[in-house]
Amino acid sequence: MKVVFDPHIHTNISPDSSISPNQLLGGLHEAGINAIAITDHDSMEGYRRIKHNSAFKDLLIVPGIEVSTEAGDLIVLGLEDPPVFRNPVMLVESVHRAGGLVLAPHPFDTSRKSIGTLIDKLGVDFVEVFNGRCGANANREAREFANAIGLPAVGGSDAHHKEEIGSVVNVLECEKTVEGVLEGLKKGAKIVVRRARARWGSTV
Repeated sequence: MKVVFDPHIHTNISPDSSISPNQLLGGLHEAGINAIAITDHDSMEGYRRIKHNSAFKDLLIVPGIEVSTEAGDLIVLGLEDPPVFRNPVMLVESVHRAGGLVLAPHPFDTSRKSIGTLIDKLGVDFVEVFNGRCGANANREAREFANAIGLPAVGGSDAHHKEEIGSVVNVLECEKTVEGVLEGLKKGAKIVVRRARARWGSTV
């Protein structure tokens, strides 16, 4: 089936995000998104709050967390109780042992703590090559680096405010399950960037 997935979105559990559950639900319906990963900063509380909210029962909620490591931010996907280490090597190794996957978000954004070229050494599973809050240069560098090292490319809105919901999504043909979506990302997603006055815009 067609799954429209955003693997990088924050709720107001993150101190820098204003998105309430009601705003999130409305924004997802408006944008036509049927699967998301809640990736609050260093907390699973936002995921648990949304997962157990009956209003979201028709949506796939993938477990996620954005971990602040010593080398930069990393997103853990697929684990209900993920390990959280500040050491990025320990984090990636522990996540993989537990059966989860790791996404490198906004890897070349110099305005935030980003992992940069360590992507290649850490053994992450995906690279966020289009982040809705990054400038064109940072996104282009991420895309070129992912291509060079042969890692799957992923897009994410990185929404912190309601109006950012749906700015970037991944369109997959897969089962609407956590396992199906993550496997679909491994095989390659069509990244779609939303444009003004259009429901969905250009692909990356």
